[in-house]
Amino acid sequence: MKLKRKLLAGLLTLCMAVGMAVPAFAANGPSFGDYSSAYLRLGNSEDGYQTLFANSGQIDDVSGAVYDKASNTVTLTNYNNPTNILVANEMGDDLKLKLVGDNHISSLVVYGFGWGGNLEIIGDGSLTINENKTSSAAIAFMAEGTQGSLKVGSEATVTAYKMPDAPHMATYSAQFISTTSKSIPFTGNFETKLALTADSGVELEYEQTETVITEAPYESRTWQVATKGNDGRLYGVYFFEADETIGSQGQTDIAELVKVNDLPSGNEYLALEVKIIQGSTEWPAEYTKDADGKTIEAKIDRPKTMKVLKKGEETFYWGTGNIKYDEEGEGTPYYTLYKAIDKVELPDTYSDARYETNVVTPVDGMEDITADQEGYPEGYKTVIEKTGMYSYYCTNDVIKVSPSGTSTDPGTDPGTKPGEDTGAKDLTASETGVSISLTDGVPEGAELFADTIAQESVLGSRPELKEELPGLLSIYDISVRKDGKALEIKDNPMTVKIPMNDHLKGYKYYQAVYLGDPLERFDAVVEGDFLVFETTHLSQYAILGSNTPFETSEKPTDPTTPTDPTDPTDPAKPEQPGKPSEKTESPQTGNNSNMMLWIGLLAASGAGAVGMTLYSRKKKEQNI
Repeated sequence: MKLKRKLLAGLLTLCMAVGMAVPAFAANGPSFGDYSSAYLRLGNSEDGYQTLFANSGQIDDVSGAVYDKASNTVTLTNYNNPTNILVANEMGDDLKLKLVGDNHISSLVVYGFGWGGNLEIIGDGSLTINENKTSSAAIAFMAEGTQGSLKVGSEATVTAYKMPDAPHMATYSAQFISTTSKSIPFTGNFETKLALTADSGVELEYEQTETVITEAPYESRTWQVATKGNDGRLYGVYFFEADETIGSQGQTDIAELVKVNDLPSGNEYLALEVKIIQGSTEWPAEYTKDADGKTIEAKIDRPKTMKVLKKGEETFYWGTGNIKYDEEGEGTPYYTLYKAIDKVELPDTYSDARYETNVVTPVDGMEDITADQEGYPEGYKTVIEKTGMYSYYCTNDVIKVSPSGTSTDPGTDPGTKPGEDTGAKDLTASETGVSISLTDGVPEGAELFADTIAQESVLGSRPELKEELPGLLSIYDISVRKDGKALEIKDNPMTVKIPMNDHLKGYKYYQAVYLGDPLERFDAVVEGDFLVFETTHLSQYAILGSNTPFETSEKPTDPTTPTDPTDPTDPAKPEQPGKPSEKTESPQTGNNSNMMLWIGLLAASGAGAVGMTLYSRKKKEQNI
């Protein structure tokens, strides 16, 4: 069950990462064009939905609810349907909900999908959400790579109830998923402060994957060589003859034949599947058969999505190999370490574009080595990618925003001002063992987070740092949080201690570099089992090691026996709380199978991202 939750969390996080590839237009008003899926609907999964607005389809006359496109405002007037959901999709950054009188719904759901998904509640009426406590999230903003903010006006009253936690499902009074906001995007006159989960406001991350190609385990086929027009590519045609004994009417397979070096089969070519024609063994009309009847031996391709692993500067891939069966016939997939041997171009299913991907083969001695999908060989580490997005989960039994509220800041205690001698002064990150000792305390209940960051992600976004960070060993992202909200720590002298793992050992001199603008360098020394340096603020710090003095170093550390450095330990991926159930939440805005396909294609190349965005939008509308 734990593994299943991890996988689901990873997929959710990866979906959020895909949202980053969708262009955030930050546009006013609903989306438009052939592929728009903008809509406003009221209803539920059992009784169906009524449409207040859609760029395509029927607009319904809904008692107590009306939409004005000119002002991008939906108005509820004494709308009393506590089993119905109000759901908006791609309605822009200036969508408004005007409250007149007393209104009741089961859930308020807003999707951004790269276009815009903000909402401002105006008017002097009231809105009660989830009073029957049937929705797993009373307020659900699925920002999908946009800001996804909710603002309640000073004259409006909004009350949102939390459904009791159910088995295997967390519930929330409000949630904001995959938003670009570094603080909770919820403002208004709150009568009480919001209670947030510990992982709220933590930047989302995922383990980097890539769609690669292997040779399928089947026997090589003898392909009849062909061409297609003047595209300059080589094709193969293979026929499966009809067989009445098994009910087969025949089949024609068409593949692009591509030269690939060092294939395990020893073949010179790999067959990239182009088309399968069922029920026919006729020569395909658009292909021209080689005049000399030339044939080529080749195995067909097998695309797989694999985790990217690093060992030093080398890149490897971790994915399934063969399935092993026990005496009862139960199959268990085993995992193999792969390396790239060549690159090929694959056609994009949804456009005329082509994208490049790696052809991989098992590393000698590393085939089918474990059934544990996280049982990476020693010295190999996953690549962790930051998404630039955040999620927030509110656990208040009741959230109330009203004219009588006093605070527009929904957050928790913002922290302690410098000089205040209260709260905790010594904190340790449970995952990595990094600790800090502060001069001025922070609020009780505050926690230290200190995770390593993949060097590639930092240097990729800031290539100028490659020359500035000689001897780079690790990069740490260090922060103090309370109730999921990062506290501002500055002008607070502190001592930072980092455990001396094997990756850090073996150098005479060390330096900690604050990765701000400009860079700040601090001498670091070995004290027992820790690398220690002093600073006044927290953020991202690079740790450098050298056997010659750094420019700012004044004294060497105690020498230790040099060892071969290995990659830094990547942080554990945080699990995401469960999404709202389909029954009590909004209708699905996209076809999940197509989204997973999109994710796979995006992992291979960003080239098809725009095309898939348009396709997915279209599917959303079709699936409602």
